[in-house]
Amino acid sequence: MPAIDIDSIRAAMEGVGATGVQVEAVAETGSTNRVLMDAPFGAGPASPRLLAAARQSAGRGRQGRGWVMEPGRSAAFSLALERLAHGGRPAVGLSIAAGVAVAAALAALLEETTSDRGLDRGIGLKWPNDLQRAGRKIGGILLESRRAPVGGAQLERYVVGIGLNLLAPRDEDGAIGQPAGGLFDGESLPVSVERVIGRVAARVLDAAALFFREGLAPFADDWHRFDALRGRQVAALVDGRAGATGIARGIDADGALLLDTAAGLKSVRAGEVSVRAVADRQALAGSPTPAR
Repeated sequence: MPAIDIDSIRAAMEGVGATGVQVEAVAETGSTNRVLMDAPFGAGPASPRLLAAARQSAGRGRQGRGWVMEPGRSAAFSLALERLAHGGRPAVGLSIAAGVAVAAALAALLEETTSDRGLDRGIGLKWPNDLQRAGRKIGGILLESRRAPVGGAQLERYVVGIGLNLLAPRDEDGAIGQPAGGLFDGESLPVSVERVIGRVAARVLDAAALFFREGLAPFADDWHRFDALRGRQVAALVDGRAGATGIARGIDADGALLLDTAAGLKSVRAGEVSVRAVADRQALAGSPTPAR
């Protein structure tokens, strides 16, 4: 199993301006998110912490789904961010901001490693934060948070878990269950796993700082750029059953998906549903689904 070089990750991060991050790597763990979520709180907000794994044995996606990682062909890492809680519910929309940051970082890496400057258009975001290239899933983001009382105040921790297929997964037994691809074509990586991790992590850290200051507004244009569903007819699925069907119209100020339905504009919020384009649902089901 190839080892991960934390110095190379640091070098890639510092090359785009990220400093002061604690970088760690392990050969194998169950879930990098779980390790960072379960770490004890200190006396105050800690510096950002990045944990990368060469292999995850219990990687997780949204709604408890598993994520299969292929060492040498994938990247799996998590970022822990802490701050003093400002009351109310945890920050809404951070996962959207993180998705935009990851998509932008991947598009930049593609542009740097190919002479085809149109390839950045192949990177897309399927709400809320599935990462695609040319319509095939290449990764996803899992955001978790927790709070704890510390010295009369409340600290909150956000852990952003990122899993990426750098090369197309080898799925001989059909375990993935949906069209999947890789960030790069072929069977060899044009850049190191460490460079990908460092570049993506730096973008996410910058995005999180901007989000905590200004909310989602600064990310609206880039979301529109990468939105893989906008203008398509999609179905919101609740426990695998269609809850609403309509035309995707982007996101609102809190990051909810806007669906233009027969009954008017409907907001679909993260955590309640998963979304798949109607055409994709028809292909998987093998039977037509009426549009409405």
